[in-house]
Amino acid sequence: MSSLRTAHWIKVGGRVLADLTLFIAAFLAANYIRFTTLFRLDDYLAPIVGGAVVLALAAYVLGLYSVESHRHSSFVVHVLLMIGAFAVAVIAMLLLGYLRFDQRVGRGFMALGCALAFPPILLNHWFLYHRGGYTKQRLLVLADSESELADLARLSRMRLNGHEIVGRMTATLQPDGDDRCLGSIGQVRKLLRQHKIDRVVFDEARMDDARCRPFLRKLRYGGFPCSTFASLYENALHYTPLHIVSSQWLGHVENASRSLYFGKLKRLFDIVTSLVLLVLLSPALLAGMAMVRFFSPEGPVFFKQVRVGRFGRKFWIYKLRSMRTDAEKAGAVWSTRGKDARVFPGGSLLRKFRVDEIPQLLNVLRGEMSFVGPRPERPEFVRMLSREIPFYGERHMIQPGLTGWAQVCYPYGSSVEDARRKLEYDLYYLKNAGVIFDFLILLDTVRVVLLGGLRNATPSIVPPAAVAAPTARDAGDPAARNPATEVVMVTPGGH
Repeated sequence: MSSLRTAHWIKVGGRVLADLTLFIAAFLAANYIRFTTLFRLDDYLAPIVGGAVVLALAAYVLGLYSVESHRHSSFVVHVLLMIGAFAVAVIAMLLLGYLRFDQRVGRGFMALGCALAFPPILLNHWFLYHRGGYTKQRLLVLADSESELADLARLSRMRLNGHEIVGRMTATLQPDGDDRCLGSIGQVRKLLRQHKIDRVVFDEARMDDARCRPFLRKLRYGGFPCSTFASLYENALHYTPLHIVSSQWLGHVENASRSLYFGKLKRLFDIVTSLVLLVLLSPALLAGMAMVRFFSPEGPVFFKQVRVGRFGRKFWIYKLRSMRTDAEKAGAVWSTRGKDARVFPGGSLLRKFRVDEIPQLLNVLRGEMSFVGPRPERPEFVRMLSREIPFYGERHMIQPGLTGWAQVCYPYGSSVEDARRKLEYDLYYLKNAGVIFDFLILLDTVRVVLLGGLRNATPSIVPPAAVAAPTARDAGDPAARNPATEVVMVTPGGH
């Protein structure tokens, strides 16, 4: 794991640990005050710790640990969300207590614990909101060639939270006349001290450059933070821009062995969870079936459709019908972000809260899909997109998912450009898939469902950039061509 990502998770983990500690300590103090001793801790510890964990999970889902990413909302909104998370934690404590009557937290104990816990937790979040920004890393970029200068221009336009480009250095012996050029790589030690540089950024191809390789290797082996353009993009934006994807990049992804996870753990999780959710969500499924029958009685309740799965295999996907029976009489049509005239009254509600996708749990149970992965597309769209978008077929190297990183970061796609952007998220997932990442995606899915879907492109783990208007130079850059990405609004992702 890169040092950028490690530092981020350490910061988020510290925020979670602070809430856990304050909550548990407050209820232990309430126990001592209420009973003048630490009374029946064996009984009370389970609901107290359970409540603390639920508080942390609820705060994560509501985005309260990523305050840098939603400064557009006021602290009053943050407080209201914190009250909601705290209420969920208290309800969880009550439910855990009633599983065994001996563990039930009494009213006096509960009231005192809440009175002691909420103010310091709120104070902690006030501090996070007003003082919790990332200390900016000062970057020195090695850029000489046309492609390197283009990447430097992209980074300069992107206001990446936590990063500041101080200047660039050249690979030549003498610096050129550019005002931002601070010197050559031969002066790198002096430049690091003089400009208080925290990280050097370079193109991966420079490791094959005899002029630059000795200096870069000395920096790396000396412990100084260095990043390639590719790793900086991925760690800061949490998607993989298509312009950095190459056969070499794919080779690095393939070399990461995750056979145990993809072959065993992921499948076991899919089977157990799909069985549990089929039972728990059966009332919602029955209500959805009733809505379909009421609003569109002339057609079937369910419908199936051919989709492309892993390694290009085709399978039937199952959904509750949310469109009129003649929705595609003129042929296959992409779903749209706004109001879709093909959707019958009530069908939009099923789609908004993903009720129509509950039958896909059967696809997960049968092994045709996984819980987390790229969304499966229809064969006719796959053929068209494979011609238009480079490396589109790579998303079929893993099992398609009921939800995925692209689904929690980007709204319904309705164009080739949307498909291109979603592929960037899918490629990032392909490289970083694992137990923890999948768990976080599932938590973000809960947030998306509760909010009724996404309305804007929303990369979320690290506060992403608001991107300035593109220049003519970037006509080949997917992120620059898409107007939807010129200003990226972030929903309260918990990362």
